Amino acid sequence: MGLLVLVSSLLLWEHVTSARDDQMTNEELYYKLLSISHRTRTVSRKMYKILDKKLDKRRLFRDSRNNTCHITSIPTSKKTEDLLKVIINVSSTWKYPLKLLTPATLTHLGSYDGMLARVVEVNFGNQEVLEGAKILLSRIQPGFEENDYIDWPELKQLRSSNEDTHLFAFYKLFYCLRQDTKKVDRYLKTLRCRVIKNYKC
Repeated sequence: MGLLVLVSSLLLWEHVTSARDDQMTNEELYYKLLSISHRTRTVSRKMYKILDKKLDKRRLFRDSRNNTCHITSIPTSKKTEDLLKVIINVSSTWKYPLKLLTPATLTHLGSYDGMLARVVEVNFGNQEVLEGAKILLSRIQPGFEENDYIDWPELKQLRSSNEDTHLFAFYKLFYCLRQDTKKVDRYLKTLRCRVIKNYKC
């Protein structure tokens, strides 16, 4: 019940903040999104490190750390709209996985080192960055459509009652989440330097 109330509150807050974001200037919105993305990146890195430490002595994970993630195309052009599209596609790719990670974390990791609160925070931050980037792109190139949902086998493995299976799924997803939040944060920094006058980069 507590989780349901928390998620419902986040959805309501998302609607309110999206409406407010639409009224911000580009400069204000970039400042906000970069602050959120930096925090999201920090929390994602912490989640990965916590789980990596927890699983460090397990042979299964020690032998399985050659992780590969879905590939988001890197723009050959560094135009503002191209970087925003990458940010949108990366964030959009995580919408569904993060929704599944929340109840899965509650079931399997909820009592471990504040992990549930971190997953909820990353989910919220991802949504905020996604909606803000869509607003920014719509001002220069309306009509862009997000990527389709990417099917990762790890999402099904999260539901497994086998501990090794669902822990490996968490490990893989947290690893990729760390990589993607770093990418989003890097591109937002690039755009901030370009858009905000007199900002020292």
